[in-house]
Amino acid sequence: MRRFERINDVVEPVEEYKPGGYHPVHLGDVFQERYEIVGKWSYGQFSTVWHAWDYTLERDVTLKILKATALEKSKELSTFTQLSQAKNHPGKKHVLSLLDHFKHNGPNGSHPCLVFPSMLSDGQVMTAHRMARSVMFMRNISKQIILGLEFLHETDFIHSDLHAANILFNTTQTEYRDLLMPPKFSPVCWLPGIEADSSAPEYLMVSQRPFGFLHDADGSCLTVKIGDLGGAFQSNDKDSRPVTPFGMKAPELFDGRPLDNKIDIWALGCLLFQFATNEPLFPVMRFGCTEEECRQMLRDLVTQIVGSGYVGFAVHLGERLKSDFDGEHTEQFAQFLWPMLQQNPQDRPSASELLKHPFLHC
Repeated sequence: MRRFERINDVVEPVEEYKPGGYHPVHLGDVFQERYEIVGKWSYGQFSTVWHAWDYTLERDVTLKILKATALEKSKELSTFTQLSQAKNHPGKKHVLSLLDHFKHNGPNGSHPCLVFPSMLSDGQVMTAHRMARSVMFMRNISKQIILGLEFLHETDFIHSDLHAANILFNTTQTEYRDLLMPPKFSPVCWLPGIEADSSAPEYLMVSQRPFGFLHDADGSCLTVKIGDLGGAFQSNDKDSRPVTPFGMKAPELFDGRPLDNKIDIWALGCLLFQFATNEPLFPVMRFGCTEEECRQMLRDLVTQIVGSGYVGFAVHLGERLKSDFDGEHTEQFAQFLWPMLQQNPQDRPSASELLKHPFLHC
């Protein structure tokens, strides 16, 4: 039963503020007598993510507050713990690290809370701006993402949720608070006849990630990290199910073949195509479609775009790249992406092999 009036802004579903759901958060709230909420980063199916100020260490941090039902289900904390104990690797700094964690009791239950370094922007914001991407930008961010992926794979983790919003960007700029977009509040209104309680906040907030701030960077001044390990699992964990976004799912996710970290390599190819062109590689429109209709739509797109062979794919890519990519660079980039998009997972390269590709060393 609905309890609230509909909210049309891009915010988390208000009906998920209920026992077991999201924790109600307002600007100025303080957690652990240490972390003050100063802005909104984003939300996901299982959490809201906030920009906070750490009074103890006097620094900006990100506070991720999971739903109360995630307390028993989430493996994210154990994943971060295992990764923190892993050997040093050049890619370790390109995977988001955990600074602190605690549980917070609220009206909807006990919520796992994770504290991370603040990252100024994410790939979803970057691609929404539709700025032309330079060769240098793509080379630099590709190398950092693949280094992070190599670290995950060498520690036997499959990320399974590589998409633009989970790629985080930062720069040497430290005054994060001054760069936040102005807050936009969406009042939470209870429906007539529903008794209001403390399960929901007074308002929801649109993301305050700065729009356009890093979009003209050449990539050399950016630090790139892979974030959101909530869907990550180890290769011997047979009970885990990948949470890969539909349009980035590798073919083997639909036909019952054994899964390995090559599902991340397919998603990486889709992701880098999107960063370079500001368009999804396989734009599946799921609204109003059955699951089988969506699957068939994706199969048709894969056949059309990559099933016709390298030449057809290179033309498809070249038509969508911006002017900074001349013929030689377009060819190099197409040759870089093409192996990631092989329909047989055994034909896809590993992250380590991708790091040796000439495109990253021109």
